[in-house]
Amino acid sequence: MGLSLDTLLEREHGEDIRRLAASGRGFGVVAGTGTGKTLAIRPIAETIVRAPLRVGVVNREREATPETPTWNVVIVTTGIARRWFEDGLITARDTLIVDEIHQTSAEMELCLALGKRAGCRFIWLSATVDPTFYARYLDSAEVLETRAFDPARAAAVRVLPEQPLEFLNERFIRRAIRERRGVAVFVPTRAEVEQIAGELGDRWQALATAFYHGGEPIRVIRPFLDGEVRRPFLLAMTAAGQSALNIRGLDTVVIYDARYANVVARGRNVLTRLYLGANEILQMAGRVHGRVEGGEVYILSDRDLAFEELRPTPPEFQLAGDAERVAITCAALGVDARELDLPVPLDRRAYGEALELLTARGLIEKGRLTRYGREVEAMPVERPWGELLVHADGDLVPVVAVAANIESLHRMTREERDLRGLIVSGSDHLTAYNVYAEAVNKHAYLGEVYGLPRHLFDEGIDEWAEGRGVLVKAIEDVALGTASVYRQLELPLPERLAHAGQQTLAAFADLVARIMPFDLVIDEETADGREARVSRGSVCGSWGAVAGTLRYFADRFGTPRAAIEGTQLPERLVRRYARRGAASVAFDRRRRHEGLVRVRTVEYFGFLLERETEPLPEPFPSELAEAARAALRDALLAGETAHPNQARLRRALERFGFYWRRSGGQVAAAATERLAAALDAQLARVRSWQDFLDTRLDLDVDAAIPADVRAALEALPSSLHLYGDRVPLEYEVDQGRGVARLRLKEGQARRLQARDLPPFDRPLRFTVVRGKREALRADSLEELRRQLSGLPREERARLQRSGRRFRRR
Repeated sequence: MGLSLDTLLEREHGEDIRRLAASGRGFGVVAGTGTGKTLAIRPIAETIVRAPLRVGVVNREREATPETPTWNVVIVTTGIARRWFEDGLITARDTLIVDEIHQTSAEMELCLALGKRAGCRFIWLSATVDPTFYARYLDSAEVLETRAFDPARAAAVRVLPEQPLEFLNERFIRRAIRERRGVAVFVPTRAEVEQIAGELGDRWQALATAFYHGGEPIRVIRPFLDGEVRRPFLLAMTAAGQSALNIRGLDTVVIYDARYANVVARGRNVLTRLYLGANEILQMAGRVHGRVEGGEVYILSDRDLAFEELRPTPPEFQLAGDAERVAITCAALGVDARELDLPVPLDRRAYGEALELLTARGLIEKGRLTRYGREVEAMPVERPWGELLVHADGDLVPVVAVAANIESLHRMTREERDLRGLIVSGSDHLTAYNVYAEAVNKHAYLGEVYGLPRHLFDEGIDEWAEGRGVLVKAIEDVALGTASVYRQLELPLPERLAHAGQQTLAAFADLVARIMPFDLVIDEETADGREARVSRGSVCGSWGAVAGTLRYFADRFGTPRAAIEGTQLPERLVRRYARRGAASVAFDRRRRHEGLVRVRTVEYFGFLLERETEPLPEPFPSELAEAARAALRDALLAGETAHPNQARLRRALERFGFYWRRSGGQVAAAATERLAAALDAQLARVRSWQDFLDTRLDLDVDAAIPADVRAALEALPSSLHLYGDRVPLEYEVDQGRGVARLRLKEGQARRLQARDLPPFDRPLRFTVVRGKREALRADSLEELRRQLSGLPREERARLQRSGRRFRRR
């Protein structure tokens, strides 16, 4: 059932939930991840259920109690809900009320899939989303859509090609002051938020200004929410609170058409600058549009936008970029991810790599969590920090417990910061720990919140944070997370924290180097050779080994780049914990006389530190004979050998690949595994290089694939007639299913309509060739249009240089 919160409070739905409570069946409310959000839902639950009622809240602060199973309504965060699914505490007898379902996260999406697997009933709510997907995915019996829009209060909406500070000029501010307007400005980054509020506040004393972003506690704008600030005012915000905050007196909204979002690329979350989606624009504009008299909405955008044509769209899911979370959850449940009906297609490759990593690290065995895996998974922190907590000795527990709850030093501090006396050169982790330790030692005392011992801060924390350039919200979040860790470890929370220095760095670096649960970069390269620079603002050096968290972002050309924050490891530690690998065999064609070589390596968590090679003795040593034949097989498949039959094999492999792609991976005889097995059988008696050259090798395409199957696949079109041209059509196999790909010119792509495309027996994808510019790749016609909408930044600059300028509407 999809409906607004107001509709849920209407009589018929209240009766429905009252009957549910009276029946003795439990039902849950899955809220957001924040404490404030959870607390806000409690009075709602008390309002809608008037039967004999037992309501409780469980989150990071408040544990479940022996009375929890007796509650009718249990309000939990998504992380708690996921763990309860893993433990079998949420069953088909329960109903899940999912509030703000459009605010997607990996945890939320997993909870939806686990709820479907358990057979739960769903009631879901959203202020702005196209309900079509959720109605289908959750098999909703009824979808109720309500509107609270007053046409008489429709805002005047204008789209302008300007930058925020360019728009917020003297003319606009004087008018806002004269007409006593309440203005909210939405921009994508906290630096822009602070810049706008700071510059305008300093210049215009008659204008009350403030800012709010994810690094600030909600109390900083509480006067605006309570109506204590009189107009005129200007509040600059990121999107963090735009969907949930109702600001009294607001009648003007300025929206900068930009956002930074994680785009999943090859299993990685790449932070990318994008235009706002229709859902975000509608929610931001909805603060005043149809709600207040004389409302005004300004959208600052360089693309053509027709506001009146915007409609809610399906959500943008996050789970595709968190394969490790899926793997750990499935291992805890003892199921394969393919058995879960996830709301977003699973990246099978990334999922397989996550399983391999977790298996190699000893967390998973035969698809289930090991004892070590259960210990790590029980920690209320991300997996790498959970591993360190399991292995840390008493002296390092406070350091690891605190650092585990700090997202990054960069996100903990402002652009202008003063960390003198706190920096531990070579470790962002310990520097961030010192920041929190000083906050605790100077301005905290040990108290309790809902029975949870934790650090509470006095009023002096605000002045300290301002002087240091530290975000108070980050300090408060670390306090809650650290308290949760100590509760899990069943240890008393220390009232004071020791300062981390060089001795602490030596012990911490040794622990990290020995366990190495993090991403690792050596000389600004990852183990697979990708460039990964040390983050701007890091206290680590550029060279040597840095262990921490890799974050990906797209540069101005859209190319993914990687940066790392972490702790630098001395070379002696890397060498101490490096491992000498078992001897292996490789085919070496770079030698004067090509052949097989025996390889001995020294590796450190994926990095090759040393590689020694020598010719493989003949006949092959018995312990390496199988590896030698496997190396020969792989070289044959790659077309690298000088075997007399290599050219014939290459032609056969090309034909097999042709039929494999056109069949969408359905012709089993053309599968790489089947071809490798055929070559293994022919190489079974090879004992030396000369044996290999003397062995006749053959792959018979005509015998392996029936003639009628070959004829049907050859008859598939290789091109389409489109707008007077022949457009190439290629066939691919993507994650086990067949797809077709059209290669289009940009002009053809812009004109393309669904009605111009013939029906296909497989999904159709698109590649747009754009001259010297990077080609566009899209999985649907809708995605293709989104990518083509608006001119790229470099082309806008070129058009402006040539004299064509955008006009203000």
